[in-house]
Amino acid sequence: MRKTLSILSILLILSCENKTTEIRYYPTDRNFSVETKEIIGLDTTQLNFREITNKVGTFDKDYGKLVVEFDDGKIKKRVTPYVYDNGLIKSKNILRIKSDSILIDNKYSINELKRILKRHYLNKDKVPYYPDSPKNGLVEITINTNKTGKELKKVLSKLTQVFDEIKEEVNDTIELRIYFDYLRQIPPPPPPPK
Repeated sequence: MRKTLSILSILLILSCENKTTEIRYYPTDRNFSVETKEIIGLDTTQLNFREITNKVGTFDKDYGKLVVEFDDGKIKKRVTPYVYDNGLIKSKNILRIKSDSILIDNKYSINELKRILKRHYLNKDKVPYYPDSPKNGLVEITINTNKTGKELKKVLSKLTQVFDEIKEEVNDTIELRIYFDYLRQIPPPPPPPK
């Protein structure tokens, strides 16, 4: 009986150690209240990237009500994504990322993310086609519209891990603002009148 209780106690302790111990928000400077948010768990959602992106509110209406959530080791990460709206954003402030590449300069492999992301946030007027200030830095994720939440999680997990490393190294108040975007099909123009 004692051996059984000891084994059960050990198993309980081990299972508790595998639980998430911390919640991180991206960006961190937003207020977060579970009652006012729609949380989409990327591990369990049936939505594809297009459907998730279409649920993100515009700045004028419902911005910040959608949060995507995923477990990254012992850390639960919650991202409040943006979508493009009526605001004017300079293209040099946006670092565009796909599943396997970074679309700046002549393209880089996603394996170069740390170096490029660091340059993106810490440019400070050195390279004219990168942001002037860390406050202006944005990251855009564009993946195939039919990709699942789990595939979006892979990209977000890599991005947030690298961002957290950089933030710790530079000990600065940089914020990770993530835009979701997909290539929208523009309907062809109507045929000319006869």
